[in-house]
Amino acid sequence: MDRKLVFQSLFFAAIAVLFVASAVKPSDEASLRMIMDLLRVPQTPERFKTETNEVDFQSHGLQVMKFRWDNCGSAEDPVKVKNVTLLPDPVKLPGDAKLGFTAQIFTTVDSPLKAQVVIKKKTFLGWIEVPCIDNVGSCSYSDLCSKIPGKQGDTCPPPLSTYGIPCHCPFRVGNYTLPPTNVDIKSTGGLPSWLENGDYQVQATVSSNGTRLACYKAELSLTS
Repeated sequence: MDRKLVFQSLFFAAIAVLFVASAVKPSDEASLRMIMDLLRVPQTPERFKTETNEVDFQSHGLQVMKFRWDNCGSAEDPVKVKNVTLLPDPVKLPGDAKLGFTAQIFTTVDSPLKAQVVIKKKTFLGWIEVPCIDNVGSCSYSDLCSKIPGKQGDTCPPPLSTYGIPCHCPFRVGNYTLPPTNVDIKSTGGLPSWLENGDYQVQATVSSNGTRLACYKAELSLTS
């Protein structure tokens, strides 16, 4: 087939899928299945692709060549996260990872702690937003505090307890640092099939009583 026709076909297929992805509702089972089938297609992280790819991913803004973390909020947001470390890059599932960060909290953070999470996975048709299924994917959470196991006063597990980092609401004003620390990432057997191989974009906005506390976005790759 003529190469130009191949690209045209891919282009119009991408438009169709993206249109369905933007309009899909949980009750539209056929559309939801189509999106999830696309997300389940095995994907190779962009950094492992060769220069002979049919599609120029760089010119289409599709490349994820390393872990990247950015602030999508403003300088006035009262929760600031900096110096995020995530190794290896890409993250291997299952396996050992090294996680580290510094955080500054300028106001007490308490219930209700709302979060809006958007996760996109790169497919051969472009970035596709992952639907929210069983509280995994692009989901809205009305109160993260209610989902944290245990209660205020309980001892936090290491390494959080080692470095005095709280793990229950309310989160008090203060500076918190987790130096790069080894974390055991368990087998992906309990995770959805789309969360195994490929490039991802994640954006999380956290707010309380209508006030934004923080917004951060990340690009990362996962391999198994």
